[in-house]
Order: sequence, then structure tokens, then C-alpha cells
Amino acid sequence: MLNEDFALKNEGLSNYTDTKSLPRHRWYYYKEGFSPNLVNSAIQRYDLDESSLLIDPFNGSGTTTLTASLKGINSVGIEVNPFTSYLAETKQVNADPQKLEDELSSFINAVKSGSVSPLLEYSTFSEKTGKSKWLFNSEVLNSFEGGWERTNKIQSYHVKRLFRLALIISAMKNCNAKKDGKCLRYYPHWKDLKFDQESFLLELNNTLDTMMKDLSDSKLRGAAKLLNSDVRNSDSYSDEIKGFDLCVTSPPYLNTFDYTDIYRPELFLGKFVENNEQLYNLRLKTVRSHVQASWKVPKNDNFGALYSKAIEQICISEEKLMHKNIPLMIQAYFEDMQNILLSLRKRASKRSSIWLVVSTSAYAGVEIPVDLILGELGNKTGWYLKEIGVLRYLKKRKSKHSKNINQLRESVVILDSYKD
Repeated sequence: MLNEDFALKNEGLSNYTDTKSLPRHRWYYYKEGFSPNLVNSAIQRYDLDESSLLIDPFNGSGTTTLTASLKGINSVGIEVNPFTSYLAETKQVNADPQKLEDELSSFINAVKSGSVSPLLEYSTFSEKTGKSKWLFNSEVLNSFEGGWERTNKIQSYHVKRLFRLALIISAMKNCNAKKDGKCLRYYPHWKDLKFDQESFLLELNNTLDTMMKDLSDSKLRGAAKLLNSDVRNSDSYSDEIKGFDLCVTSPPYLNTFDYTDIYRPELFLGKFVENNEQLYNLRLKTVRSHVQASWKVPKNDNFGALYSKAIEQICISEEKLMHKNIPLMIQAYFEDMQNILLSLRKRASKRSSIWLVVSTSAYAGVEIPVDLILGELGNKTGWYLKEIGVLRYLKKRKSKHSKNINQLRESVVILDSYKD
């Protein structure tokens, strides 16, 4: 069922690049996201309208739910990361730009006055910790904190959210490191950048200008419900997604990335977590696609012939693995995905479809055909595999652990609740 001639192949739909100029989407660049045009293609294919329900159980920054709202379609998004869930929900605000304008002068003055940040002496957040490298210069953190404290006095719930998101966005644009794959990597000569209150205010004003323009130009017509929850806990969302018509989503790739750690600065800045223990507990609520936490050991391994062949080959070359728990991680990942597909099947309408954007993986010189295995799991959980459309091939970073594999495949796995 692998379709190398898929109509959407090489259209740039599995990445987030085209959102940089799109209203609301452009507020925050979510590197792991996919294109709104992928969602639009799915909506058009199934002729969704205002009576339909579109869902995304791995909602991330809210591409699916925002695209639905702009088209007048109701949606539900589930996301375990409290920062990205906050981001997705704030993009759904239909606030009057004048209300932001009314608060702007007092807000900017508070940023200029600043306040002592609680992160000044915490971990690697500032030079005050005595570390050789730090994420933020003190002026940036104190300016951020002054603005944050001012938002406590804003009465409008929506305006408060917008200002707080603008603060986080502006702080990240004044961060000494940037997201690079599975980690934060410091800019070359990062000390020479000398981020300070002036550079922070510049980004803050630009961000607020963009927000106010988009609030005026892009009104939302559909209703979105955003749930900050672990999708594996079906009791937390069962009623909200019952009878859904279409699911467009991208689960975490099977790549050992700890997405919780990648968004550590935003989680602490926005006070979604206060210490490393809370951050660790959040890791335990995510799909088991990483090895950075002691999650429950998986019990099931009945995931089909393709899975069995791949895991057998990996175990033969176990000495080449970057971490001893990778075979367990692979097993745990597919156990989680099988349970999620089963849960979605129980709540699907009679004519429902799922679009899963995924990538293959490679460990110990063995490629894991994630898309094909998920296709098999779809059949096992009561779905009908429609097709697996190849979206693009990616160059794989050179690694001593898988020297013979130089590319990975990104695909969309399409599953239907009905048989043609």
C-alpha cells in the first residue's frame, strides 16, 4: 500500500516552513509541525463542513485546529505539553486589537522597569548560576518578568494570554541557543550577540504588532476545544471526540527525541513547570518515543511481521545501539500507538478517516518502517488501510550507529473506518 506517486509528494506539506507568512500560524515557529495545506487537502478530500468534527490527538502548536477554525469547522485538539497547548489555544483568541492597544503603554513600561526573575539563579537559565554557558542574559529575564507581573493586573483573559505568549516568543528570540534536532545548541559566538532589554523590546513590539494585525485580518469561524492531556488517557477526552469525522495528526517520530526537554525554556518561562521534578513527570506523560525517562516497560509485542523482522535485526546488532533501551523504546512506542488507534476507532463515526504523518527511523543500521508498521496496526485495531502516501525523502544525519542509511521516508498513513 506504499504509494510512491502520492499526489501530495514533495509539496512541502510535512514541514512547517510555509507558516512563516500565514496569519496566527506565524506567531511562533513550531519546527516539528506540518503545513496547514496538508490539513486543507484532507478537509477538501472528505468535503468537511460546519457540521463536521476534525480532531488532532497530537495537536502541538495547533495547526490542525487553527486551520479548521479559519474554515468554519469545529475541532478538538489534545496535547500533553502545557506550553504548546497554551500556544494552540491562544492562537484561537478572537480578541479586539483595541483592547491590546489600551493595555500596551502600561505593559511596555512594566517591561522597561523589569523585575527580578526567579530563573536568574536556576540551572542554566542565566549567568547568575555560575555556569560557563547560559540561555538568557539577565536583562532579558528581568524585562520578561516585569511584563509577566504586569499581566496579572489585566482583567481580560484573552488579552492576558496574548501578552504572555508575546513575552515567551520574544524571550526565545533573545535566547543564546536555538532548537537543533533533539537539543538546544548555542549560537556561534553567542556572547557577542549581547541580547538585552533593547533587543527584547524590539522583538516584543514586532510580535505584538503582528498579533494585532492578525486579530483584525483573520477572524475565526469554527469552534475549537483544546485539551491539555495525555492522549493515552482516553477517559480525559472520550466524550469530546465521539463521532469525529476526520483526524489529521503527527505523533512523535520514533527518533529518541525528548520533546519535553526541547521546550524546557518555554515551559519554565511560562511557569508551566517550576522545577526539574515537574519536568520529569511531564516526560512520563508523553508517548514513549525517547529513552530519557524510566517509563513503564511494555508488555505487548504483537505488532505484525514487519515489526518482528526489524526488532530481530536490531537485537542482533545490539552492540551498535546508542542506548541499551532502544529496543524497549521501539516496542513501547508501537504499544502506545496501537492503544491510541484502538481508542480512536471506538470513537470514530461510521465514515471517519485518519491521516497520520510519520517518518521511518534507523537504529544499528536497521531501518524501522514506521509507516508500514502503523498501517498493519491500523488493520489490527479495526481500521481499513486506504494507502500510505510518500510525502518526501529526508537526508539522514550521518551517524556512527547507522552508517549505511542515508535517508528516511516521511509518509501519511491514511486509515478509514469503512471499507470501500
